[in-house]
Parts: sequence; structure tokens; C-alpha cells
Amino acid sequence: MSIIVLAGGGTGGHVYPALAIGDVLKERGHTVLYYGDPDRLEGRVAPERGYDFRPVHAMQYPRGGLMGKVRFALGLLRSTLASRGQLKADKVDAVLGVGGYISAPPVLAAASLGLGRAIHEANVVPGMANKLCARVAQQILLTWEATRHRLPGSAPRHLVGVPVNPAVLQGTKEDALAHYGLQAGRPVVVFVGGSLGAARLNELAVSTAKAVGRTFQVVHITGPKYEAQVLEAHGGQAPEGVTVRGYEDKMAMAYAVADLVVCRAGSSTLAELTAVGRASLLIPSPNVTENHQEGNARSLEAVGAAEVLVEQGWELDGAVSRVLALAADLEHLREMGQAALGEARLDAARAAADVVESLLR
Repeated sequence: MSIIVLAGGGTGGHVYPALAIGDVLKERGHTVLYYGDPDRLEGRVAPERGYDFRPVHAMQYPRGGLMGKVRFALGLLRSTLASRGQLKADKVDAVLGVGGYISAPPVLAAASLGLGRAIHEANVVPGMANKLCARVAQQILLTWEATRHRLPGSAPRHLVGVPVNPAVLQGTKEDALAHYGLQAGRPVVVFVGGSLGAARLNELAVSTAKAVGRTFQVVHITGPKYEAQVLEAHGGQAPEGVTVRGYEDKMAMAYAVADLVVCRAGSSTLAELTAVGRASLLIPSPNVTENHQEGNARSLEAVGAAEVLVEQGWELDGAVSRVLALAADLEHLREMGQAALGEARLDAARAAADVVESLLR
């Protein structure tokens, strides 16, 4: 069988979908390698998942200054030449770039060697690396229809979605209630700011948990570095009906227990929300390239699967009131959940693997 490289990373939104595709390719008998930054998420997760890892060293694109751009161009050339040598040494047949600046050198190197190459864009607004790599890609995998004309080049576009880990579908409400120590028969709102947490979202969760007249239970996944701070805000102990966790490695439990999820709008998170059919209040991170999380969030809002709350300039009391109002309308939350389920692409990993395999023919 063939040797295929997954290239890219930096965030879970790049790494985990790539590994989901890689798992399918491995099931089909291919050898799959991971090329990425050894000091970022992929450098830890890919080897843990059983992938042979090859380090790529590259610079992020500078936001200003001529000399910075010259250094970037020279660095990209060096990284591409190094990736070219590694691809030849590994006898690679095809490369799938999944975004993040580290994906560009292997994809460009594959093009220079005449190897198969494809890219996967998880967000509505494509990142800079994928904009560059789209010019040499033979196949382009998309998550959102709105992205189709935002990438250059003439490669065919395939709407496949974002692959999700099947484990997120395996939680049950009964197990999840026990996992969090919550009562049956009362609604649950889950707050989660991603694997690292989000300070403003945590502030909203604490204020909501303290709200007078709150009738629902709260699961608050703070991010590891915020857990002590959140508990201190609660006086050292979470109040009745509130469970605080620094980190959750079983997100299936969080989704299974939730009537409403309040979270960021990364592509992987939205793919999981649609896969499990959960209503969400999306608070896009303002600290991402070209505000792409708001683009993602608006796409779910447009089909009635989510509501969007923009963080910039919000008043905390108003944001709390928004959560309270949403959580009080369980019928509306069920309708939102059904709309989310209608956007699910549970076959995304296999559809993406099919396109990657087409490069080998």
C-alpha cells in the first residue's frame, strides 16, 4: 500500500480531524506519517496515537515589516527544501495538509516532487497556509460551502465536513449525570472554553452559576490553569447544582448531559455539536486569524442550530441574561439540537480518506 503524510497542526481544530482521517487511511492498509511542529499539540498527540512523527521547522507569517517578510520567505524556502528531503527519504506517495503554518512546507515540497497533495480547510474563512497551498493542491476538502470561492487555484472542491472522534457519540445521560454528580430531571448548561480554557467565558459561567433564580444545573469546564481561580470565585467550593472541572478528557459525558452548550466556535467543536445534536450559544474567540470563528458560528446560527454572542463590548449582566433566557426554553433548545443534527457529517473522515486515496491512482 501507499505512504501518506498528514501535515499541519498547532491547534486541536487541525490535529484531531487530521488524525481521524489518518485512522481511516491506516484501517485501509496505508502507512501514515505525521509531519508537524514537535513543540506544539501535534508533537505530543500524534505519537501518543501511534503515528510516526517527523519534525518540521517553519516560521509563522509576520504581520508587518519588509525584513520580516524577507526572513519568512527565506525560512519557507529552507523548510520546503528540508521537507522535500524528508519526503524522499520516507518514500511518500501523497501529502494531506490540514492547515496551520507548519503545513505549508510539506505540501509545497510534495508539489515540487510531483507527489499527490490535498488540503483540508476546517473553517469558513481559510487560513493563510491553506490559501498558499491551494495554489498547488490537486484536491481541496472543505467544511463549509461558503469557503468554496475563498481559496485560489483550480483544484476540485469536495464538501466533506470536519471529522470527529466517534468517542463523542458514546456518552449516555445516566452515566453523565453520575460522572458530574448531578440530579436527573433538571436542565444542564455546559460551559467549556476549549482545552486551554477562556477567561471571559469562565467569567460568564461563574456569574451565571451565581445568578438569582437559576433553575438549571451547570457543568463548568474551566481549562486547567483557571480551575483554582474559578473555585476561589465561588468561595472555595462550587455551589449546589454546579460542577467545576479543570479539564475533561471525556467530552462525550459533557455533551450527553447538556441541554445547552456555551462555548467557543472552533471548527472541531462545531463538528462535535452537530454530531451529537446539541443546542449551543457560541462565543467566538476574538483572538484568531481573520475572526474565522465568528464565520463558523454564523453558519450554524443561519440554520437555527445555534445563537451567537459576540464577546467584544458585551455587558456581563446582559450575557448572563442571554444564557438564562435560552436555558429556560427547553422546547427551543430541542429544536436547535435537531437543526444541529441536520448539519452533522458523520462520514467526514471516510469521505476525506476517499479523496486522499484518489491522489494515489
